[in-house]
Amino acid sequence: MPVLFVIAVVLFIRVITLGAPNPDHPDWNVSNGFGALWNPDFSALFNARIWLEASGQILFTLSVGIGAILTYASYLSKKDDVTLSGLTSATTNEIAEVILGGSILIPAAFMFFGPVEMKEVVSTGLFNLGFVTMPQILNQLPLSNIMSFLWFFLLFLAALTSAVSLALPFMTFLEDELGVTRKQAITVMSVASFTLCQPAIFFLKNGVVDELDFWGGTVFLVVFATVEVILFSWVLGVEKGWKQMHEGALFKVPVAYKYILKYVTPLYLLAILGAWAWQDWGM
Repeated sequence: MPVLFVIAVVLFIRVITLGAPNPDHPDWNVSNGFGALWNPDFSALFNARIWLEASGQILFTLSVGIGAILTYASYLSKKDDVTLSGLTSATTNEIAEVILGGSILIPAAFMFFGPVEMKEVVSTGLFNLGFVTMPQILNQLPLSNIMSFLWFFLLFLAALTSAVSLALPFMTFLEDELGVTRKQAITVMSVASFTLCQPAIFFLKNGVVDELDFWGGTVFLVVFATVEVILFSWVLGVEKGWKQMHEGALFKVPVAYKYILKYVTPLYLLAILGAWAWQDWGM
């Protein structure tokens, strides 16, 4: 995470010092680029898919809803400071990935392509945005080789850390429930990963990666997170979890979050899923 954060800061500084790189369009500048990113469009709040994708992004980047956070928790002792670790992890992660990451891609696309084409670029999907559009932008920057290396190294580290988070729960399940060795679990995981990656490679032009990302990295993350929060709050009991969470903690989480976790969060997630299903399938 520290390396990701430093690289993101370097790229962010380079973007905000670009000014207006296209002399024919002085209004395609960094200020308007940030406006395109951060100026609110309140009409989007009525689009359930926006809420769904935002929730899926937060859940994915914090490894919630895919079993990873549960697997990591199994390595902790009762006296480890869960509250402080959770706060620092969530804060640094969202600053690096959402605030800095978004402040690199969108303003840079705006400055080089303009407001109209930028929207078309963003709508083409995450793969094209990261691997097709961003290299075109980086090639037009001073020190383009260094900036391109930093960008793809950033993507590599992000993918590597995400791959570990995704692989660990499956491997732990094989070891704990089926009794296989770590080496056997790695072999099974490698074969399964290689096989399942083939559709994404051969059908990339058909949008398979974006479909997998939407369903696996958005929809089902929200579904599984909903199941998890209901099990934690209503089946296992939020009081037990609240007590364990504060063992060894340096600070106490405000008690209001107990009721948010028990009542607000499941209702919020169920409302998002219901509104998205109605808007996309029912209308």
